Amino acid sequence: MKKVLSIVFNNFLHDSRVLKECISLKNAGYEVQVAALHSGELPEEEVVAGIPVTRIRLRTRHWSKNRLVQLIKYAELWVRLIRMARHADILHCNDLEPLPVVVLAKWLVNRRAKIVYDAHELEFDKSEAHTKYYPRFFLRLAERFFIRHANAMIVVSPLIADAYVERYGITRPAVVMNCPNYHAPQPHADIFRKTFGIRPDQRIYLYQGGLIPHRGVEPLLEIFSQLDDSKVLVVLGFGPLTSLVEKYAADFPGIYYHPAVAPTELDRYTACADVGFCLYQGISGNHNLTIGNKIFQYIMAGLPVLASNLAGLKYVLNAHMGIVVENFRDPDQLEEAVLQIGAWKKEDYLPHLHEAALQYNWENQETVLLNVYHSLYESR
Repeated sequence: MKKVLSIVFNNFLHDSRVLKECISLKNAGYEVQVAALHSGELPEEEVVAGIPVTRIRLRTRHWSKNRLVQLIKYAELWVRLIRMARHADILHCNDLEPLPVVVLAKWLVNRRAKIVYDAHELEFDKSEAHTKYYPRFFLRLAERFFIRHANAMIVVSPLIADAYVERYGITRPAVVMNCPNYHAPQPHADIFRKTFGIRPDQRIYLYQGGLIPHRGVEPLLEIFSQLDDSKVLVVLGFGPLTSLVEKYAADFPGIYYHPAVAPTELDRYTACADVGFCLYQGISGNHNLTIGNKIFQYIMAGLPVLASNLAGLKYVLNAHMGIVVENFRDPDQLEEAVLQIGAWKKEDYLPHLHEAALQYNWENQETVLLNVYHSLYESR
């Protein structure tokens, strides 16, 4: 039985993609373990959906965020991870940040290990300049060097796969989209109406995901603070903008905040809304090319989507599944689209969403993932 160590530089509390991958690999006969970062009161060791998780508690975690100190933290993390990597057959690296650690671990303690580089974003252009602890050019240089030491690469979007080929001249990465598991349409529990006392005649618009700038949270709060009570906004997630959302929810009766829920519960909550939002603001190449797992969540739940006019989102959506807002940074156009999609009738969009759900589901993506793993040990 091949041993897989899946490495994430987060606390693995809300990482639905990594969890789905690990479950699929476990069901296919691999022995899977997750190495994550410890935070808060989370346990250092636990089992999540049958997957053992080790959260590494860094002694240097609360030290300064100075870039030099960050290197010291990175070195401590590498020392801790290298012990776990020693006995793995496959090192599954999620995102760019762990990639140098994984490659160095292979060179020094486990030459036989295979490396799978799983880029969840367009890593070389995933944020604005100067928003990370390290300059963007530094991360780009690291990826350019270490990417060629991966035995296989996975990305989340066909457009991102093409971008990697163009930038590095590598073999086209496999595309494993971050889709939910398929389930047929079924009655939902009406969680939001029961939790917040939302009336049956009120239409529920849902924003779910990271509450961070440049995702459309701020303009949505402004719009729904001024609309009549026939349309309400539920914001489900966590992040730096949580306090702002909570303030609007306290001040305006048509806005509600719900904390993030476990990945295994998210489908149940999504199905309780009427419309979904995906409003990346196009600040990076990643924003332009990514599809976003929330799009697939909305499709599976049968929710029409109001989305930004960006290449990745338009790759999936058609005119029967949602509205692409041409000038998505214009509050007036966004409000007009909110009103327009609120008038849609279920019989006009549900058949198209159900058809898309048969294509965009984890069962189809799982096949690609397992083929990547099988190819690691094919005789050459």
